[in-house]
Amino acid sequence: MAMNKTGKLNALMIFVLIFLGVLAIIIMGIFVYGGNLVEQTFHSIDVVIGDQNFTEVYDDTLGKGINAFLNGADEYGLGLLLGMIILMVILSFTFSENQKTWIVLEFVILIVAFIFAVMIQNTYNIIINSSTTFLDIYSVDLIKSSKFILNLPIIVPIVWAFIVILTYGISKRPRRTGEGIGF
Repeated sequence: MAMNKTGKLNALMIFVLIFLGVLAIIIMGIFVYGGNLVEQTFHSIDVVIGDQNFTEVYDDTLGKGINAFLNGADEYGLGLLLGMIILMVILSFTFSENQKTWIVLEFVILIVAFIFAVMIQNTYNIIINSSTTFLDIYSVDLIKSSKFILNLPIIVPIVWAFIVILTYGISKRPRRTGEGIGF
């Protein structure tokens, strides 16, 4: 990811967080739905092949992996979202020396990101409430991840403030003695 001369990396990171976060949780919901569907289908098959029951073989093999995914899906989604925030902070700290944005521009970016976060939150709320299946997946199986997406209007300003503090405050290099007088 290359920065232009105005250094709009903070804006890009916040929009990437919002977009990829929602996309990741929606995809995670699709995988949970598919996992539940596979689990129900294989448990409804009552076939005996030789002396092996198909459902028992499934439970001993593939069923363990699918159940492990279904039991940990919410933690995977939340970990992905928190990992993206940590990556934003690390990138902000790493690239802060090259950025030349003004704090006013950062406030404009916050306002636009906040409006975008509210729109995403409302759309996500409409999507998960559009079907009882979606509501079940996102309110039971992915509850922590859904809370994260539904609280984006609160999370975006907090992450933005933390990144701006890192960018403009903590990460500024101290001036060396003799710098600027020809040494």
